[in-house]
Amino acid sequence: MSNDSLATTFDFSGRRALVTGGTRGFGALLSKRLAEHGAHVYLNYVRDDNSAKRTLEEIEQAGGSGTLVKANLVHAAEIDAMFEIVTAGGHLNILVHNAALGTFKPTLDVRANQWDLTMSVNVRALLLCAKRAVPLMAGRSGRIVSISSLGSQKVLPSYGAIGTSKAALEALTRYLAMELKSKDIRVNAVSAGPLPNTSLALHPEYEALAAQARETGAADAEEVAAAVLFLCSDAARGIVGQTMVVDGGFGLSM
Repeated sequence: MSNDSLATTFDFSGRRALVTGGTRGFGALLSKRLAEHGAHVYLNYVRDDNSAKRTLEEIEQAGGSGTLVKANLVHAAEIDAMFEIVTAGGHLNILVHNAALGTFKPTLDVRANQWDLTMSVNVRALLLCAKRAVPLMAGRSGRIVSISSLGSQKVLPSYGAIGTSKAALEALTRYLAMELKSKDIRVNAVSAGPLPNTSLALHPEYEALAAQARETGAADAEEVAAAVLFLCSDAARGIVGQTMVVDGGFGLSM
């Protein structure tokens, strides 16, 4: 779907969105697309100030608006501080939990601290962010979207900790969806195939995965972003607690 056709479908004017991990890779792309469609975007990041500033500059040069919010999602106190900045804006309509952390190694080789860090950023942070976001979404048809991966259901090499965390992320998405439905907050997830310019590029078998993705015509980052925009829109009111797979059929060949 082209950006022009998206513009006629999605209008987030006057809405405020928080994207965790929103200044690099897929997160940066998603932040830009939300801003292009009218949202004021809070771009969370933990390091690389230059990249964060560059992403915000690109948003503003394109006519959008945003606010950089530096916070390490491992720490509950920093999540609280992040939401103090968001709360100062008055309300929040959209939360996209895109931030992710993990180590690529066989599951039994994952150290306890690495496991805990992966679960903290990939799953626990969604819960803590949702706790703070819900009061800001009251009466505003809120949307919460978590970004998952095929490793939540498929067994990928050296992906045990991350894959397990993504499976937990999808389960948490379902529970939040049912508990928040009565508050007019829709919670869903998007599961993406291999995307370039993401942390997956550090996987020891990334080149083989990328080649397979090219052969099967896996969805690109723009197509994944379009799915997230759809779930954030009013058109997705009837979708509750689902994990939308956007991989161009890549997972079917695994």
